[in-house]
Amino acid sequence: MLKIAAFCNDAAPSNNLVSIVKRYEKEFTWYFFAYKNSPAFRIFQDAGLHVRELHEKSNIEDLLKNISAAIVIVGTSWQNRTHLEFIKKARELHTPSIALLEHWVNYRERFGYPQEGWQENIADFVTLNDEAGYAIAQELGFCNAIKLRFEALLGDMQRYQTCKNEEENRVLFISEPTKKVAFTTFGDENFWGFNEFEVCEEICKNMDKFLTSCLTIRLHPSDEIQKYDYLLQKYPKLSIKIENPYETPLIESLCKNKIIIGIDGFVLFEAMVLGKLSISLIPSSKRECVVPIFEQNKITTLKNLKLSDFKVKSSMDDINSFGIDFASMVKKIANEKK
Repeated sequence: MLKIAAFCNDAAPSNNLVSIVKRYEKEFTWYFFAYKNSPAFRIFQDAGLHVRELHEKSNIEDLLKNISAAIVIVGTSWQNRTHLEFIKKARELHTPSIALLEHWVNYRERFGYPQEGWQENIADFVTLNDEAGYAIAQELGFCNAIKLRFEALLGDMQRYQTCKNEEENRVLFISEPTKKVAFTTFGDENFWGFNEFEVCEEICKNMDKFLTSCLTIRLHPSDEIQKYDYLLQKYPKLSIKIENPYETPLIESLCKNKIIIGIDGFVLFEAMVLGKLSISLIPSSKRECVVPIFEQNKITTLKNLKLSDFKVKSSMDDINSFGIDFASMVKKIANEKK
């Protein structure tokens, strides 16, 4: 049985990998690695997977040697660089590596761009889960890109069919750590000229335009639980619910809310695919929404908002027909190595 070593740090690739494992758990022997304080560690544990905890002094080469992995898979991140070490050590051990790419942004930066020689950090293969992501990878020169079926989203699409009738007349705001990312990346919390608190409050002030007074705020995995508690007192006329992403599955949240609004991020894409009204609100010209949702649904203000101006159309058929299945991909790569 093929042995697969997998490292992830961020939530997005971890969630997709968990969906892959659930489908192909018995076809491969899996080994999972993550730092204990990372979103990946908690996601793997919550899924009942045995995770090997990494430390700063962990010897990745020895870890891979000890399990004799046939394939090394990494989730990519543009802030954490451990996946590059896994790719490097896999190459030194002549073990094929696969990097999971998602979210349509910073594909090159995840491998060290713009540093000289960053191309040497690229995994033997990179995977994309939708046409927009694949087109970006091709445009950036990733000649080893593979179209891979999006197991996490496919699973949510199946679950959506059983819970879509639970929809309530509620708006779902998708939080993100805008201030934190701006400071970490640019050294200025206000680099983009706005933050997530201002966007959320703009929504609170304009809930009448959404024809409801019910708002759900879904926290980002890195958000503090009390992050938006102050809004409960500031807007007492609104019915505000704050949602922990580690307790409420994303698909459950999408089923129960009629309108999905956020700044950027994958959730807006999934909402659009499911046929929900998905809106990106970015009140600044210094940042653009990179998520491939309908252009007329990307707005900079809620002033003069009319729900009839937005486009709503499911694209589940496109996701269903996209890509090769994981098992076929891995077996083909392993056989090519032989």
